[in-house]
Amino acid sequence: MQVMGLEEQRAVYRSDQPALAPVWRQDRANNPPIARALPENTPMTVRAAHMILPSLLGLLMAGASAQTTAPARPLVPMSTTSIGAALARPIGQAVRAPRTSGAINLKGKRVYIAEYLLLFDQSGELATQTHDGRLLGQVSGTRLNDGPATLAYRSQPDIAALQALTDRGWADLQARLAAAGVVLADAGTVVREIGAVYPSTEPASRPGAPVLLDGKSGETTRRYLALAPTGMKLVQRTAAGIGLGNLSARLAYPTQDVEGLSLAMALNFSALEAGGQRVSGYSDAEGAAATAPASTLSPLMELAPAPAAALVHAHAQLALVNLDEALLLAGEFARLRAAPAPVPAAGAGADPLLPLLSLGRRLVSGPAAPRVDALLELDGPASARLMLYAIAAANQAIADALKAAR
Repeated sequence: MQVMGLEEQRAVYRSDQPALAPVWRQDRANNPPIARALPENTPMTVRAAHMILPSLLGLLMAGASAQTTAPARPLVPMSTTSIGAALARPIGQAVRAPRTSGAINLKGKRVYIAEYLLLFDQSGELATQTHDGRLLGQVSGTRLNDGPATLAYRSQPDIAALQALTDRGWADLQARLAAAGVVLADAGTVVREIGAVYPSTEPASRPGAPVLLDGKSGETTRRYLALAPTGMKLVQRTAAGIGLGNLSARLAYPTQDVEGLSLAMALNFSALEAGGQRVSGYSDAEGAAATAPASTLSPLMELAPAPAAALVHAHAQLALVNLDEALLLAGEFARLRAAPAPVPAAGAGADPLLPLLSLGRRLVSGPAAPRVDALLELDGPASARLMLYAIAAANQAIADALKAAR
């Protein structure tokens, strides 16, 4: 695994998006560093980022953490109503695209989009460290030993709201492709005439019927909600990707100057500032400001490659355009807090085998790292603004790649 030095890192602060600034960009190795967020009023400048290597999510340490000085504010749950203002903003606005690598050839070809896949971080587990016996404050009143720990987080995003954001992202992409002079063929017409290298037959998430995809990035395992624009289906995929597809269609596409594209991106909600010092400005579950050190932390949002997928995948050519840098958005949009301890069922006694099983695990693999369960709670208006900004940046990268390919 290669790790980039500070001289290869760059941070970009945007003055035209004050609600979203600062924006950190990081060249991607296998696991990009995590940026330390600066205050919203940091003047626009380019400087070396204060970052820690090499974990994708950094260390979730909640030790002697700085307390937030701003008054606590209530967190507004995500819903189609609470994200209305973000959805009403104009589409196709100028945004700087993340760097990409790879190229495809679309010269003289009819091009259609087979799928537009957006993955939204729902839950995950990562290896981390405690500090001064703390991780997300004092969990269940018990001090943890310093050392390795596992943090398991989960969120409950509103699928109807995510669908509205996905549809808005799809409309934004259409606007950017039109501005770039990229004309698309109708997918249904091409598939009826020639067939599909990768048929779009799989449903995406909808309210009451989530579709989940798992992915591993560094030491973090994530579970994503998979969404597509309303009316669009997805290509069937496994943990290894979408496979070889239909060979006869693959051979026919070059002879008839046709190409199909899969577009995919992931939005991660669980990156934390190294050191765990970015305390959430949202009030706690009871409506008061957090008092325990780092008992509620403020994560960063990241635009990242979808697991086992490319930003642009040309089906017949098996050619790819990949995101080449991470995009971390430092605006506050959520709080991460310890989940309430489960209540044992009435009449349930301790299992007499547990001590023996625990001893066996220690003899085989050493002491088990403590596990901390956490809730990731999204603020609807702030989350929607950041998501749409990240999606727009990825859309601009897609539009630039397709324009260059023609």
